[in-house]
Amino acid sequence: MRHFRLLLAATLAVSMAACTDDLSGPEDSGGDFSIDVGSGTTPLYSWSAGGAFSIDVVRTSNQAQVVWRITDAIEPRNIASPVRHGTVPSGAVESSALERVLTPGVQYRVTIKLDNGMSAFQDFRP
Repeated sequence: MRHFRLLLAATLAVSMAACTDDLSGPEDSGGDFSIDVGSGTTPLYSWSAGGAFSIDVVRTSNQAQVVWRITDAIEPRNIASPVRHGTVPSGAVESSALERVLTPGVQYRVTIKLDNGMSAFQDFRP
């Protein structure tokens, strides 16, 4: 009976070790086009649907607070892809700069809006 308990305890320990959370899985995305997000704490945001009107980045845990936002102040609104997080392209205006450098391991959402009304979002972790 003692050997059975030891075997059961060992089996449970191995099973629990194999059941860790994988935080590197696929993230949520959606909208009218695809957004590619580069790596690092100042990732490159890329899309192929045309010039953007605005780029917003929020923490998914608090989507009401924009941590970085740029908008195009010049008509026609045309922020060109790609854009590096924290870097304001020519013709754009930075209206939120709480996190010009993102925090590793935190989940963020980037939302890109085009002047024609199309938009898309991509969740990611730097």
